[in-house]
Parts: sequence; C-alpha cells; structure tokens
Amino acid sequence: MPRPTLVKSRVERAAIELFAAKGVDGVSIGEIASLAGVSQGALYRHHPSKEGLARTLFSTAYLQIGAELNGIRGRESDFNGRLQSMVAHFCALYDADPALFRFLLLAQHNFLAALGDDPSHPPAVIGRVVADAIAAGELAQIDPPLGAAVIMGVVLQTATFHLYGRLAGPLIGRADSLARAALAAVNALGQR
Repeated sequence: MPRPTLVKSRVERAAIELFAAKGVDGVSIGEIASLAGVSQGALYRHHPSKEGLARTLFSTAYLQIGAELNGIRGRESDFNGRLQSMVAHFCALYDADPALFRFLLLAQHNFLAALGDDPSHPPAVIGRVVADAIAAGELAQIDPPLGAAVIMGVVLQTATFHLYGRLAGPLIGRADSLARAALAAVNALGQR
C-alpha cells in the first residue's frame, strides 16, 4: 500500500499535469485519480474537492515562488543583479516544470483574488525590488507595481509564447536577453 505522502504527491502531480493541459474546469476527479494511480477515495482523503486541490496547488506554488524571489532580493546587492537573478529564476522554473508554469498562468485568474495582496506574492516582491532600486538611485521615480508588471510581462509573455509553440528551446538560454529587455522596459517608464 502506498504511503500517504506518496499518494498525495502523485495526486498533486497528476492534477498539475491535467490542469495545465485542460484547465481546472476541463478535468474530473476521476481523471486525476486515474492518472495518479489511486482511487477517488484516496484522492478525497487528501483534498476535499477538485477546486480545493487546484486552489492549494496554486497558492503553494505561488507563495513558494514569492519566497524564492525574496531570497534573491536578500542575496543580490543591486537592482541589475536582482533583476538578472529573478529573470533567470523564472526561466529555470519554466524549463524545469512547464506544466506547473502553465497551470499557474491559467489558474491565476481564478485564484489570485482570493489570495489578497500578500507582501510575499511574486509581484509584491518584485515591486519591492523596484522600490529598493528607486530609493538607491538606480532607477528613476516610477510606480513600483507598474515596474513589477513590466518585468513580469517580459518573462511571462515569453513563457506563453513558448507554451504555445511560438518559441523553441529552453528559456534559460534567453535569460540574459530577457533581463536586458526587462531593464530597458523599466528604465523607459522613468523617461519623459
């Protein structure tokens, strides 16, 4: 008999794969259980509903990414280093698990509002990096949330193009170029 943590991880992996491919609404509990190789009852022991499972997967991954970005914020001493490391981190995350990345992109519209404006969310962390750079004189006076949106847009739109077959190859090889593009875009916000 599989251990409960093994069952839970198989269920969660199966759900991510299916949610990424079909969207949360396009997947049944039976499909998740089947792909995970468990009974529906075993699935329900760990997650009370498909929507609850999707919400848990989304919030766990989203907050983990925020914590990782915050770690980069603490390790790197200047805006360029932080930006390059964060962009590379997003690219590496995408390359390591495109299904999770796709799930996060697709599910954000369903779950972000319920998470509120937590300061540990990725956009808030990136916004603080922008604010830090403004305070240090590394960036002109701009709106930090707008700066975060521009930075994330460069990476997320590139990932979206890759997901839909418009780009090929790993994103990590494009990380330096994407960081330069994000830097140029953020700097352009401060130009008059």
